Amino acid sequence: MRWWIVVFLGVLVPRCVTNAQELEPGSRNVPVGMNALVFGYGFSNGNIVFDTSFPLSIGLFMAAAAFWVVALFHALIWARQRGMKVHLWFALTTFLSGFAALAEAAFYKSGSVAAFIEAFRWSNNINVLWLVSVLGFVTCYTGTWPARRWVVLSLSAVLLLAALANSFLPFGFLYTEITALRYVVLPWGERIAFAEGVSSTWRVATDAAFVAVIVLIAVSFRDVWQRGERRGALMIGGSLLLYMVLLLVTGVIVDLALLPIPYLFTWGYLAVAFAMSHELAGEVVRASALSAEVRSNERRWRSLLEHVQLLVAGVDRRGCIDYVNPFCTDVTGYSSEELVGNPIGALLAPDARDGIEEEFEAAMSGELRPRVERFLLTKKGEQRLVVWSSVLQRDPHGGATGTLSIGADVTDQRKAEKAREAALTEIETLTHRLEDEVVYLKSEITTTGRFEAIVGESDALKYVLQKVEEVAPLDTTVLIEGETGVGKELFARAIHEHSPRSARPLVKVNCATLPANLVEAELFGHERGAFTGATRLRRGRFELADRGTLFLDEVGELPLDLQAKFLGVLQEGELERVGGEATIRVDVRVIAATNRNLKQEVDRGAFREDLYYRLHVYPITVPTLRRRRDDIPLLVNALVGRFARAQGKDIVEIPKPVMDELVNYDWPGNVRELENVLERAVITSSSKVLRLAARLEPRATTDGDYQGSLQDVERAYVSRILELSAWRIEGRKGAAERLGLHPNTLRFRMRKLGIKRPAVPTH
Repeated sequence: MRWWIVVFLGVLVPRCVTNAQELEPGSRNVPVGMNALVFGYGFSNGNIVFDTSFPLSIGLFMAAAAFWVVALFHALIWARQRGMKVHLWFALTTFLSGFAALAEAAFYKSGSVAAFIEAFRWSNNINVLWLVSVLGFVTCYTGTWPARRWVVLSLSAVLLLAALANSFLPFGFLYTEITALRYVVLPWGERIAFAEGVSSTWRVATDAAFVAVIVLIAVSFRDVWQRGERRGALMIGGSLLLYMVLLLVTGVIVDLALLPIPYLFTWGYLAVAFAMSHELAGEVVRASALSAEVRSNERRWRSLLEHVQLLVAGVDRRGCIDYVNPFCTDVTGYSSEELVGNPIGALLAPDARDGIEEEFEAAMSGELRPRVERFLLTKKGEQRLVVWSSVLQRDPHGGATGTLSIGADVTDQRKAEKAREAALTEIETLTHRLEDEVVYLKSEITTTGRFEAIVGESDALKYVLQKVEEVAPLDTTVLIEGETGVGKELFARAIHEHSPRSARPLVKVNCATLPANLVEAELFGHERGAFTGATRLRRGRFELADRGTLFLDEVGELPLDLQAKFLGVLQEGELERVGGEATIRVDVRVIAATNRNLKQEVDRGAFREDLYYRLHVYPITVPTLRRRRDDIPLLVNALVGRFARAQGKDIVEIPKPVMDELVNYDWPGNVRELENVLERAVITSSSKVLRLAARLEPRATTDGDYQGSLQDVERAYVSRILELSAWRIEGRKGAAERLGLHPNTLRFRMRKLGIKRPAVPTH
């Protein structure tokens, strides 16, 4: 017969020793009742007498008393500190162990099968409850209840189901049938009873649950060990796990008749209980020491609060002041007795009390505002501005009990800041007054004079400057078109300097010089870590030009995939940095410049049509130097004088042949080419007379700057385009595509203008 399932249930059933004497059933009839058996009493002729042949029963009773003393001790600890639930669970395990010892003594002293079944059923149920309480103690002590809640609940359900079956089955859940009692006499002459019968199939479920309990204990205290709490893991987890494993192993060995000694595990758990009680009590002592340390720290903090030069006010859960430090009473003029017990608004000025109750309730629910400015009203009626920072005060269970607010009186600081702002305003006023006193001969400023960096008096230039003057005061987007070197940036600067945004910067971006992969970050900025090399946050050109002007040179070079984002910024005034999610609003006026024909770029799909129309609000075409030849002498004189001063030379004469050569040259590179030629001439001139470093070869005109009829101009222009297209009319990059004409229309124009392809020379 296997008895090791009794071990799983924690039933401490002693077996006979090797030299024990077995008795025949009924050889000694001792009609004792349950209570008498428990306390070691018997009946003799109707009188209760103490039976000295029951030392095992007396020992079990003493063990039960010891268990109950331990249980009472830990229950009292829990009653004093309700948050220490681990002591409540441990008290429950030891309390049930005491009853298990009494039930064990009861079925040992059974005089009949019926009495044994009743005592054994009680013993099994008590031990099932003991196992459930052990599960609660382990998960509470190790803190694994939230993670292993369902495992514990499942094991407890299996064990309680076994107890329910044990209560209603005729012979309990360990036996299908008990046929007789077998009595054994212990070495000191005490007789104990054992059951003989057929084992129940419920053993399998209870055995598996017992093994699962051992595994759960091992895993839970492994977590405690890994958290660094090794003393508790060894003392409590180690002793409990060792006891449970020995309970299982020795029970199996005894049930298989391999070990003929009885297994008195009540005494084993008593030793474990004393060891765990010692460790838990030590934790209480350590907690008491920590409490003393906390009180010492509290005294230090209170000393700090009493002497710190900050206002400190505590508010209880009801919203009433329960503490103010001496500095607070010094500032307010009220005594501590006058403030404590009053509502929180008593410290504040009347107009600063609105919403203070709602704000306090929000703070109690965890929604603390990190910084609050409120005016404090002193006893003398003076208002002081105080910046408050608050923290929640909590009880040992984590519940909010009030707030502690620390305030800095910034009244004098704010007065100093206002005085400084007033001084800065006065300085700014004086600065503007000095600027207004600067004498400008505005009445004598001509159109050219208003744009100092632009030299010239030609009609073509005056027309462009008139358009600049018209659009400058507005926020209209401007598109400046013209060949390379005509000075498009000078006209963009002129628009900015004569606009209301002139006090803010003109930010320049040359789209042709930026790598395609950096254009977006350059325009819109980037967050730290947005891409490799982005080691810090960088503001883009749009942000730098906020409330100013952004000049985009060579806008036709913008990558096509970036044009959509650029259009969105122009339309909405909002952008996002590369790698960022926050939307940033900007107020930027955009001036774009290009040397390309953007309309043609749109037709061939290289430029977005919607962006083209967004930029083409107010187009300005800067004339080439070939079309303003009258301005060349003025430009030559201005540039020669500038270069000569920079190089420390004194050039006072520009010979007429030199000037005529400069005027008659076509200047394909426009003003930039003129600057380069003159700077080189100043460098090579060794006297006060300007000499060109090399002759300028005349070139054919390329922009239709002719003196003939309109038909002559058209003939020359179409012929030039045909030459550039190698006389190819149709197809990509053909003359028809360049002129924006249908190929048949171009052929008709060629016949009308008399344009013929020159014959190819033969050799």
